[in-house]
Amino acid sequence: MLSQIRIYTINKGEMDAFLKHFKEEIMAVHERIGVPIVGTWVNRPQNEFIWVRTYKDKADLEAKGKAFQSEVAAAGIKLGANVAKMEVREVEAAFG
Repeated sequence: MLSQIRIYTINKGEMDAFLKHFKEEIMAVHERIGVPIVGTWVNRPQNEFIWVRTYKDKADLEAKGKAFQSEVAAAGIKLGANVAKMEVREVEAAFG
């Protein structure tokens, strides 16, 4: 299993707008294309939104990444409007 830990620094004062966008649009796209979001966290003092999504392997990540971009484009969803900085780490399961 391959996971992405994603840490977004959200523009000051825009966390609530970002959370609404994420819940109503981004989570729905992930559900449609079959990418599990296994956790979401907010670190308000640092204006950070942290989340983890999983894939079977690198090929699954690449295929579903393309599917995500297609779904976003088709739905007219604008990405990154509230995000000042994005950090993405790919990690593999250590056991199992």
